Amino acid sequence: MPDASGFFFNERTREILHWVIATFILTGRPVGSRSIARRSREQLSAATVRNVMADLEDMGYLHQPHASAGRVPTDKAYRFYVDYLLKRQDLSLGERSLIDRDLRLDDNAEHLMARASQVLSRASKNVGIVVSPPISRVALKHIHFIKLTDNRILVILVSQSGIVQNRIIQYAENISQTELDQAARYIVENFKDRTLFEIKTQIQNMIQKEQALYDKFTQRVITLSTQAFSDSPGELESEVYLDGASNLIKTPEFSDINRMKLLFETIEQKSRLAALISHCIEGDLQEVHITIGAENALPGIEDCALITSRYVVDEKTHGSLGILGPTRMEYARAISLVDYVARLFGRVLETGNQK
Repeated sequence: MPDASGFFFNERTREILHWVIATFILTGRPVGSRSIARRSREQLSAATVRNVMADLEDMGYLHQPHASAGRVPTDKAYRFYVDYLLKRQDLSLGERSLIDRDLRLDDNAEHLMARASQVLSRASKNVGIVVSPPISRVALKHIHFIKLTDNRILVILVSQSGIVQNRIIQYAENISQTELDQAARYIVENFKDRTLFEIKTQIQNMIQKEQALYDKFTQRVITLSTQAFSDSPGELESEVYLDGASNLIKTPEFSDINRMKLLFETIEQKSRLAALISHCIEGDLQEVHITIGAENALPGIEDCALITSRYVVDEKTHGSLGILGPTRMEYARAISLVDYVARLFGRVLETGNQK
């Protein structure tokens, strides 16, 4: 099997690369030819293994940190490993039972998402991430307007799956709480079960017609809806639930204080992290997506692998979740974990949606 550059991977080369990666994932230390020779099915000599590892280094699959040290896999090696050498490792019955127990139906979708990030973190010993469905793409269940001071109005949006988002809008005219309650009832009665994006589109179509066609109440509803469903600049449309960042402190990859600081700064920028994860799963339906090292477009996570998947609540509503950890991670198990949690989590949210 040739790689993208035409380098031919025979069975021996594939086996040696596999064992180098597997050993490094387990130990975190550069791998020498003698340890690989002992694992070889062909009972290869250390010299033969060393020659193959040298070839792999020339092709960019291995790196030797020091002249006297063994070799470590590069991002290119991990990509080949994931694409061609990896064998799926199913979760045990006990692991699945624990996850099922922790992700049981909860009345509060936010609590459930936070718990899912904890499950991913605990089971992988890495960072667990859950990104809620974008609020504009979820079906409306309730909307509440609460009058504040200085012509400000608090808007509380509740989706069918229980996701809640609050925002504050300005309303130029004086309006009573009773009138706000009437407007909210009208919106729910006429737009319930449609996504905010669909509602906004319909409202915009109404605006394009002569406003004289509408009475004062309808015009007020149009104005309130236009502001309530607008895409505010810089607003985080999706909530990000993250757990287990402290797990990375324990890894040798982030023993350097500056590298760790940059990593944590990146993790704190949740809107950029959500955008990256959403981009990763774009176009995938229940497919686990893996980005490795420099494939991740954010500074600070160049030494990390990101394993993500979409979770589907219904045909209109989906979010994303995943694991962020060092490139030296147990990919087989992590992939199975993300896939299992994504499928289960979508079903649990869908059940809550139908209550």
